[in-house]
Amino acid sequence: MVQTKMKKILSDVFSLMLLFLSFTILFALIKTNLLWGDVYFEQILLNLSHGLINIGKNIVWDYLLWTVLPAAILCIVCALLINKNRWLIVISFLCLIYPVYKVQLIPFLIYQNTPTSLYEDEYANPAEIDFQFPENKRNLIVLYMESMEKDYANPKLAGENLLPNLSRLAAENISFDGYHQLQNQDYTIAGMLTSLCSVPFRLIKNKNYTTYNNFMPGLVCYPEILKKNGYKTYFMKGATLDFTRTGMFFNNHGFDDVKGHDELKKRYGLEHQKYQGTSWGLNDRTLYELAKQRLKKISRQPEPFLFSMLTLDTHGPDIYLDKQCAKLYNDSRDVIMCADKMMGAFVEWIKQQDFYENTTIVILGDHIKTGKNDLYPQHKNREIVNIILNPVISKPKEIKRSWTLFDMAPTILQAIGIDFPNGKFGLGQSLFLPEATLQEKLKRNLDIELMKSSKVYDAFNTIETTFEPLYNPYPQWGVLINNAEQIRSYASFSDNIFNLVWVDTFSFTLPKLEKDDFTFDVWFKILFMKNKQRTIEIFANNHLIDTWNLTDQVKQPIHKKLTIPSKIIGDERKLLLEFRLQDAGYTAIGIGLGIQKFVLQ
Repeated sequence: MVQTKMKKILSDVFSLMLLFLSFTILFALIKTNLLWGDVYFEQILLNLSHGLINIGKNIVWDYLLWTVLPAAILCIVCALLINKNRWLIVISFLCLIYPVYKVQLIPFLIYQNTPTSLYEDEYANPAEIDFQFPENKRNLIVLYMESMEKDYANPKLAGENLLPNLSRLAAENISFDGYHQLQNQDYTIAGMLTSLCSVPFRLIKNKNYTTYNNFMPGLVCYPEILKKNGYKTYFMKGATLDFTRTGMFFNNHGFDDVKGHDELKKRYGLEHQKYQGTSWGLNDRTLYELAKQRLKKISRQPEPFLFSMLTLDTHGPDIYLDKQCAKLYNDSRDVIMCADKMMGAFVEWIKQQDFYENTTIVILGDHIKTGKNDLYPQHKNREIVNIILNPVISKPKEIKRSWTLFDMAPTILQAIGIDFPNGKFGLGQSLFLPEATLQEKLKRNLDIELMKSSKVYDAFNTIETTFEPLYNPYPQWGVLINNAEQIRSYASFSDNIFNLVWVDTFSFTLPKLEKDDFTFDVWFKILFMKNKQRTIEIFANNHLIDTWNLTDQVKQPIHKKLTIPSKIIGDERKLLLEFRLQDAGYTAIGIGLGIQKFVLQ
């Protein structure tokens, strides 16, 4: 009797938990669609894996209010009205049909296991291209405008021209028609990576991801080409650099100086609330003023420069209207017109500077507004703002092309006078040349091919673990190292997650040896995979000295003591400790130990 009652309770709990989870997923997707339009399963995974911890607090609370609360209420109502668990389970699965269809989960799973030869056939590796720079290297300023669409300038769609300044600049300079938004690339990190590197931003399944502080280390982007050829490179944005690992991407791909919300506030003392725009970060007026200060300083240096920035006021869902801009419509149109006004003023300021004569400016929307555009919800062929001012190359005869952000990197390089074979860079084709772009060649099939798996693309996130150990001096025997920065100083690669330093390798220069052996005491946490156990082999100077077999039943943090024989230490007193984990995951916490503290004694 007791056993039967217990089974009934467990069955009820399982059914209600499944129902609550299904309702939560359903309402979360509906809320996401209302805020950002259609999203795809891969996009959800990418955002989850690249950091949602820095999303605005008001958005988080809004999600909780409109997902968890109604899910809980509906769950209680269903439990009171329906007393059979099988019907609760049926309702749960019915609730999941819409999310599975809407995020295109089935196509994602199919294409993940379908290879493509697109990269073998079309990818021009920038690392192997012979770039010919002009004798007088030209400065480059690339100004990204958040979600800025060219169609805002079309009175038939927007009611009136909301972009008088940008449309004037486009008419007086070079602007290409025929843009195609790639599927699953309508968010900032994807748009910027695509325009800088000429490849899409995709989810990578890679068990050899051993460089924790790298973002696609096998990929070469055009800022790296410029930096290699003597350019000083700078990037600035009003939002945090941690969100979707933007800072790591820019630091890894050619930018010397990268500043985001936290760095700018610290550097310029922007602690007052008046500098805040949307919940995402600093307002654009502040960003433009800081950009002017930065450009004045870097333009005095003898080297050519690349300066890039990303605006923020038009970032949904909580767009921001600058206090100095008029309220004509009391909706998003005011913010769009304000963004146009500030960009126009900033470009005019640049034109008045001494460095402008030898500078090319590119104004580029990072992507179209995510989801449907409320101003013209039925319009499908939406395009981003793209303007090239003061290039060294003549305006092409044909500006109406079928192109994607793949083509922007080679187009920008040619705009500043850099020559390279056939104008091909990555998957991109310079729009200054008549050769067909990938979009012109493949049309709708391009999006399908990009969803498929590719060993070439996977290799972008792979790097050989051939590194020179740091061998930083250990202070003295018996000194406990429990500070994150100190721990990282001995780690070849590391990542700070959950207030722990995740590493798989340590290297030391030891104090003077006065005994036959010594110990390495370490306190750490470990991520257990689905098999609930991990095996760790520990090597000291390439000698296997211990093997740990751990299960998820062990109390964490785990304390282990290694005995290391002095005979394997050479006269230089160098020690390389390696923790080799079997069944490695794809991230730092999957293949490393979360170090809390350690001591050599």
